[in-house]
Amino acid sequence: TLPNGERLKLTPNIKLLFEVESLKYATLATVSRCGMIWFSEEVLSDNHIFSYFLLRLKQDNFDSKLKNSAESGGDRSVFKLREKCVSFIEFMFISVDGVSFVSQALNIIRKYDHVMEFSRIRVIESLMTLVRKRVDSVVEMEEIKFGNYSKNEDVMRKYMINWVLRNINWAFAGDLKLEERYKYYDELKNSFFENKDQLNFPNLKPNSSIIDYDVSIEDGEFVAWKTKVPVLDINIDKVTNADTIIPTVDTIRHREFLCSWLKERRPFIICGPPGSGKTMTLMSTLKHLQDFEMIFVNFSSSTNPKLIMKQFDHYCEYVKGPKGVVLRPKSPNKWLVVFCDEINLPDEDKYGTQIVITFLRQLTEQNGFWRVSDKQWITLERVQFVGACNPPTDSGRHPLGNRFLRHCPLILVDFPSYDSLIQIYGTFNRALFKKIPNLRAYADSLTNAMVEFYSESQKRFTSDQHPHYIYSPRELTRWKYAINEGIDFINSLEDLVRLWAHEAQRLFEDRLVEKEEREWCQLKIDEIAYKHFSGLNQSSLKRPII
Repeated sequence: TLPNGERLKLTPNIKLLFEVESLKYATLATVSRCGMIWFSEEVLSDNHIFSYFLLRLKQDNFDSKLKNSAESGGDRSVFKLREKCVSFIEFMFISVDGVSFVSQALNIIRKYDHVMEFSRIRVIESLMTLVRKRVDSVVEMEEIKFGNYSKNEDVMRKYMINWVLRNINWAFAGDLKLEERYKYYDELKNSFFENKDQLNFPNLKPNSSIIDYDVSIEDGEFVAWKTKVPVLDINIDKVTNADTIIPTVDTIRHREFLCSWLKERRPFIICGPPGSGKTMTLMSTLKHLQDFEMIFVNFSSSTNPKLIMKQFDHYCEYVKGPKGVVLRPKSPNKWLVVFCDEINLPDEDKYGTQIVITFLRQLTEQNGFWRVSDKQWITLERVQFVGACNPPTDSGRHPLGNRFLRHCPLILVDFPSYDSLIQIYGTFNRALFKKIPNLRAYADSLTNAMVEFYSESQKRFTSDQHPHYIYSPRELTRWKYAINEGIDFINSLEDLVRLWAHEAQRLFEDRLVEKEEREWCQLKIDEIAYKHFSGLNQSSLKRPII
């Protein structure tokens, strides 16, 4: 029945099938006229899902329909190599009498609080995408070694097993805070599951987890990410350049996984608090991928699909071919990455739907859309979507639905660790001190004093006390800019410390509401200054500091 009251009669050869998440907004008149099947998560066991994905891993095209070995086509030796890689890790997924390693990992991770709603199929697809990338790496290594890499099956087996072992922590727990990931790994390691004796959990250093390690394809052993972080010596002009990215353990390991998802043509979402470096992380990743071009689309509460269509009209072209109309980037041989910033800001309609998110889901699932002007189906080619957002608990945010999230690996980019902050701002400060060579020995002291004061303030003052008590590395960046402005007038250690203390007061103390909070700030400035700047005279911190 149409809104105007007119009824369209369906012929006997037409049947309608509706697949819905819920019937919350359906009328009783509609529901009573439909047959119904409840398809719960328990219908498909873990073994069924794992078997399906393991079969797909053996194919050249992960996203194509399943074929048997005779129909797969392509290089027969490559198919055999993929098959061998899958056979090495099959015991980690498929259980016989008990619970497999991956099933146990799923059971444990459900108990944790995730930044967005947990979905079994989403984390499994995230894991399989990462495993697929490693199978491709084995195929590439086999070509580089002229067919000799696969002859050492022990190394191949160790590499594939250790890779799955490590990536469980990223695919399943990538949206947890760092300390929660450490806790999850320890709980998983100490749990019981089938074939546990075939896994070699690495002996880790205190206060570290398996996410702090990479796996070498050469020998299959775990390698600490720290060993891969370069020490940079940058020029002074790079200090104020917003595009300067200092590599740290955090950025390198994030880049590894984002590259895997990009190369496997998977949309993904980076979630994290303001100032945690979400955009910087993605920019750092794309700098290492030459065949991608990124455009920024800033979402707001009123964003609708028209914004996406405008970007398509500007950066893409419509090409008519034998299979219909195709929309592809104007840049030849390049993928267009549409970066949807603040993706969870769009408002919901009265039915609880974020229309632009539903449109993105269609583009991801169906790889196209119906063009309204001529009712023509448009197929997307070489277009990929990634998103970034603050946690859905922040003001003005809306939870993204599971039907969209199931397609998107999710990673939480939290504030850089203490060691990473030392690495970043130590690099900047060493460049700054090239202007004052006589004080170059105090570059690390300045860095330690800045990072410690920032960390102590972040612990002491929270948004629960006052909404504007929000601290992020942007404070350290402002501090760096301020010191850069005044460093030309620095002639002694006393001048340097007074400049450091003055900017600490402006950035941190001026926002504080209570008198006792400001007193704490003054005492902490003195304490940290005397701790890190040896031989400092008391007169150096005499108030007022102007």
